[in-house]
Amino acid sequence: MGKTTRRKFIIGTLSILGVIGLSAWLGKRKILTWIVRQDNDSEPKMTLTPNIDDDICVLSSPISEGPYYLKSPLRTDIRDSRKGKTLHLKFQIVDYPSCNPIENAVVEIWQCDADGNYSGYIEGIGHNIWESAKQMEFGKKQHVEPSNESTYLRGYQKTDVNGNVEFTTIVPGWYDPRVPHIHYKVILNDKEHLTSELYFEEEFCNELFTSVEPYNQYGESPYDFRNDKSLANVKEGTGLILNPEKKSDNTVLATAKIGIKLS
Repeated sequence: MGKTTRRKFIIGTLSILGVIGLSAWLGKRKILTWIVRQDNDSEPKMTLTPNIDDDICVLSSPISEGPYYLKSPLRTDIRDSRKGKTLHLKFQIVDYPSCNPIENAVVEIWQCDADGNYSGYIEGIGHNIWESAKQMEFGKKQHVEPSNESTYLRGYQKTDVNGNVEFTTIVPGWYDPRVPHIHYKVILNDKEHLTSELYFEEEFCNELFTSVEPYNQYGESPYDFRNDKSLANVKEGTGLILNPEKKSDNTVLATAKIGIKLS
């Protein structure tokens, strides 16, 4: 076999192997996508969060802080120029079941941006289902060490005498394999009383993700409360859904009364 013929044979063989490898990778990706988007065995209990003016309060389901938790800076506006629909988010932290406000509680929040990215971590991971599934370990949610020092969409505040704190953020996007959500912690006297998440109604998200930049480059979320693997691990309490009120074309307001047990 001459040099030219041998070279063509090698190139042709590598090309065939590349096509086979690519086909196998795409096949595995489809299988993985199918696995993570299958419905859970049971659907978690979800309800609209009470507003601050409501006379009732409920317990929120505790849930793991997830792989992307980092200590947040003290601040109200946590956007750091991230693009997306502005969300004015107001919490009231109360004692359950009395619903009495709790003063001087630390409320810390963190979330992904409109592209599914968390500060401190590699951009683009949110829509790479292989990496996301590996990081999340299908809901086990082991902590992942950060790769940079960015802190966008992270912050904490202390509640006032009425138990209130406010944040200016954006509505989060979706990422594999999670429904859109905002993480939060409630800490009082150096004791962590609750780590949980706030969610959004599917109709609100679908409209946003199909019509507003930069969300619309990814379209509707394929995840809901039935196939989110992290929610499958919630065994008690209630998942709280925010009900944003439109204030302008690019701004919404949402309030949440969060009950915690002090004893």
